[in-house]
Amino acid sequence: MKRIIVKKVCLIFMLTLKTTGLQAQTQITLEKVVNEWSFYSPSAEKIRLTYDNISMTHKKYLKGFLPLITININPVSFNHSLRLMQNSTDGSYSYVNDYSNTSNTGLTIQQKIGITGGVFSVSSNLNVLTEFSTRRNSFNTIPLSLNYSQQLIGGYYTYKKQKKIEQIKTLNAKRQYCSDMAEIQIKALDAFLNLFLADITRKLALRNIAISDTLLIVSRALLDNGHFTEFEYRQVELQDNNNHYVYETAQKDYQQSLRQLWALLGKKEIIDNVEITMPNFSLPLAIDFEIATRYAKKNNPFALLQEAKQLEAKQTLFNAKLSNRFNANINVSYGLNQYAEHFSDAYRNPNYSQGVMINFQIPVFQWGINRNKMHIAKNNYRNAMLELEEAETSYSNDLFDKVSSYNHGVKLYFLSKRSYQLMQEQYEILSAKFRYGKVSIYEITSTQRDLYEALKKYYSSMQTVWNMFFMLRKITLYDFILQCELIEVL
Repeated sequence: MKRIIVKKVCLIFMLTLKTTGLQAQTQITLEKVVNEWSFYSPSAEKIRLTYDNISMTHKKYLKGFLPLITININPVSFNHSLRLMQNSTDGSYSYVNDYSNTSNTGLTIQQKIGITGGVFSVSSNLNVLTEFSTRRNSFNTIPLSLNYSQQLIGGYYTYKKQKKIEQIKTLNAKRQYCSDMAEIQIKALDAFLNLFLADITRKLALRNIAISDTLLIVSRALLDNGHFTEFEYRQVELQDNNNHYVYETAQKDYQQSLRQLWALLGKKEIIDNVEITMPNFSLPLAIDFEIATRYAKKNNPFALLQEAKQLEAKQTLFNAKLSNRFNANINVSYGLNQYAEHFSDAYRNPNYSQGVMINFQIPVFQWGINRNKMHIAKNNYRNAMLELEEAETSYSNDLFDKVSSYNHGVKLYFLSKRSYQLMQEQYEILSAKFRYGKVSIYEITSTQRDLYEALKKYYSSMQTVWNMFFMLRKITLYDFILQCELIEVL
């Protein structure tokens, strides 16, 4: 019996040293995990890269309205073969020995005219034909060529809507970045709370082991003196065994949760000795629904995305209407060109070249196909609007539920925390009374079960209130503690 007691005392001493972390290398707090370490995790880095790509895409769109300069050079296009040719006079065919090389080079400056939807270009080209069979060169030049083309109807409307959509997408990209970073914080929060639960569970089990071992010694003395039955002593021993079981399980969960947190944060440091600090409750006691709604409508990517979808639906409907109505494509060109057998003459006295091309699109009669296309387009537009309305209603209801859950969860948090504290005190009082035979083993066992239930409620309420707070923080992109928008701090 003495050997068993000595072994248990040594075990408790070693577990105490291991749990209290006298030589803790790293202190893990909720503040560090959520507001510092999570921003340097691999997931956060991927979000930054995604946002950078979106920014580059927007810059690409803006640069599309800047002059585009292109130089084309084709120095060699050699051919030596028999080619079938037709005589332009009598229409007869004959094979001609083609032994030549064609070279060309050109410079083009192109400018997109957004307000009209047209494209204006300025170009200059030089073509050189070398005939090896006759040892002759010929030069064809276009010193200057001006060209403008556009759609007659719809160009400005398309430009205006596309510009608005791009502006919304760009604004939404920053909001989405903040929302995604807030989601990383939520994941880090969940990992930390899981680790915290395992830590407080094993510490509670360790303290209960110390108490139950003392009770086991007392029970043995009472059994030897005839004041305890064998059954009652076995109950105390069973309780002591359950405490060890709870500790071993919590210790395994603790190590697993710690590895998962470290993997999520992308940390490579050794995690043998750490100290988990209980999070201080620094959250607002209540969140006003009107404030949450105002910032959600202003900042949440969902609201901006809904506006972008509405514009895209209108654009799709407009394109469908445009394809079923009178329209035309206009192409106007003006330039200079010349042909000479010597390069010095290729740019002298150039000839003028002008061109105008108008292509009309006039739907006349298509057996109702266009009418059906328009009907389908209108139905799709109406369906898109209904889906947007449903999404907005669901979004508003979900926001109200989350605000209510948070405000209710804060009340439950303080109640469960106080209940947990009272149950700990109650268990220690009953354990002390048990030594003097004033309470039964059944009361001790029942109180210990209630203690673990109080711990579960305490952790559950803590998890709920913290998760709801960070969820509302993500939805509104507003920090209710700092009272500022996340776009200012992320």
